[in-house]
Amino acid sequence: MRASFLVAPMYVAMIGVPVLMILYVISYAFAPLICYYVLLPLIVLGLFIFGVTGFFEVYASTSTRSPLLKMESDSISEFKDVKLAEKHEIPIDLVVTRFNNHTKKLEKQTYKSGASRFTTVLDMLLNAKSEGDQTLSFRYSCRMGICGSCGMVINGKPMLACEANSINNVIEGKIEVGPMEAHPLLKDLVTDFDEFFNKHISIKPELYRNDKKEQYAAQHEYQQKQSQIEEFLPYSYCIMCGLCMDACPVVNTNKDFIGPQPLSQAYRYYKDSRDELGKKRIESIDTLDGIWGCEFAGACSKVCPKGVDPATAIQLLKNEAIKGDIKKE
Repeated sequence: MRASFLVAPMYVAMIGVPVLMILYVISYAFAPLICYYVLLPLIVLGLFIFGVTGFFEVYASTSTRSPLLKMESDSISEFKDVKLAEKHEIPIDLVVTRFNNHTKKLEKQTYKSGASRFTTVLDMLLNAKSEGDQTLSFRYSCRMGICGSCGMVINGKPMLACEANSINNVIEGKIEVGPMEAHPLLKDLVTDFDEFFNKHISIKPELYRNDKKEQYAAQHEYQQKQSQIEEFLPYSYCIMCGLCMDACPVVNTNKDFIGPQPLSQAYRYYKDSRDELGKKRIESIDTLDGIWGCEFAGACSKVCPKGVDPATAIQLLKNEAIKGDIKKE
């Protein structure tokens, strides 16, 4: 970037004139002669310099651009260069595990693709579908980690494809993608969530009130203290993506186990001060296929994209169940 010989005087005038005006006001009562014969002429001179240099810098340039505008354009060009650099793609092989209708087996199919700094695995799948194979099937919706639709196994770990950065998940020049294994396979990367939703419904995921009329025709809001909200709020962020179910080793070996997602939501409603179902929630899951089926592997909490901690919720439910059994005795 080159600066004009007019730029320096202009900036000196911009800074000097306000300073001189302040000195003029301060010294007027003590030395008016200095104000009239020294400061005032300097202020006028500074304004003149600022006006002339500003005019030439902005308007007087005909054959060449103003150095000020040149400086600004150079900074914009540098910004664009950064953006172009971010869009530079590196070649990546997207290896997708798909079900082959002819052989009736799961097979790996490779799609040649590329990824830049902000490319997600979902972006690569969409690119493979639009430019490579339109028969490739996968589920997605919001593309911002809210709906939980694009859950799949990426490099052996259950993840949301829209949150999985391609560059960060490249292993030896490729990314391996497959369907979640804890849910029945429908096609390619699309799995059946009917059993998942049935288990979720089984824990009664809603607020229950003893007074049914009051429940559906409340006259006022249910007041809660901040401490009461903090009891259940960390477990209310679940988006029902099913990743915790897929990561759970017990769910993958025992289909009757209700799983971490429903159990964490059971604790969420159990700790909600507005809910009056109380101990009945604990009794319904106090079984070998309920809370006692959990082996506390902790994988469910590790893969949750929203930071929910199902593993801890299940242990807290166990504690409540034990306390209830002790009181009965």
